[in-house]
Amino acid sequence: MKRFCTVLAVVLVSLLLGGCGADPYEEGMEQLENGQYKEAAESFGQAVEKGKNTADSYRGLGIARWEQEDYEGAKEAFEHALKEGGKKTGTIYNLLGTSEMKLENYEDALKYYEEGLKAEGNSKELAQEMEYNSIVAYEKLEDWEKAKEKLNAYVEKYPDDAEASKEAEFLNTR
Repeated sequence: MKRFCTVLAVVLVSLLLGGCGADPYEEGMEQLENGQYKEAAESFGQAVEKGKNTADSYRGLGIARWEQEDYEGAKEAFEHALKEGGKKTGTIYNLLGTSEMKLENYEDALKYYEEGLKAEGNSKELAQEMEYNSIVAYEKLEDWEKAKEKLNAYVEKYPDDAEASKEAEFLNTR
């Protein structure tokens, strides 16, 4: 009996150390924190397959893919996170908007930035980033009037942003 208990203990420890009983969502979170984005994407993918914390797992998958510059994959994962009932935060909309910008889908980027600016609980820095990103999207769409309008309001609101002030000078020459 003593030998059976010892063998059982060794088997249980082996299973735990081997990861057989590990939660892929928790592993993904730890891997994200450690900058192991490829591994995190795999873990979150497993969590999604197992139906573990689905919305949060999709969000984690989106972040891991975004960090790997897989913007199409990040966008899809973030959209799934929202469909699965994930929190509609300014951060997730900003990441969606930035993904769309990287994919040169400027109109879609604008929609996400607008949604993000409506979200509750945005920090001042996040709101400022989304407002600036909106201006860049209008410039990419070559909608100079809307870009000027947004930029002038932005500079009024954030007068210490030297880069935006220079951009305003440039746009006013158009």
